Amino acid sequence: MVNHQQIKNQFESLTTLQAIQKQAYQMLVQGLAKTEFSMREWRILVYLEQHGQATASELADAFMVTRTLISRNTWRLIQDNLIQSQVNPNDRRIVRLTLTVNGQERVQKVFRQVQANLKTFDQSHNLEKLAKQVETLSQQLAKIN
Repeated sequence: MVNHQQIKNQFESLTTLQAIQKQAYQMLVQGLAKTEFSMREWRILVYLEQHGQATASELADAFMVTRTLISRNTWRLIQDNLIQSQVNPNDRRIVRLTLTVNGQERVQKVFRQVQANLKTFDQSHNLEKLAKQVETLSQQLAKIN
């Protein structure tokens, strides 16, 4: 049976993990600041770059959003010639999304731009804070185990 201290330790670990996630997200948002992509558009491009292809439903499931939101974002990316849609000839209901050559080049360019953006302002405080949070989480998880 789980005692009060174990529950407290688990809650502290979850809180620390959420703080780490928030800090990492803020750093990525700062890195994307000078690009024209929203966070969701960027995540779609990265997902397609990593997985090769996906349907809108697969993307919606992966990002835990509605298919409508994904469709709105993918439409813009299709218009910008960054992704393309391919209808399955055997089942026209299935539409696969893939990066175009232009999309692949842009993903690599934005990767470099995000890295440069993160270096252009003082990230030492953010990285130090993130490192401390990870260390705290590690200690909290050790207590749980």
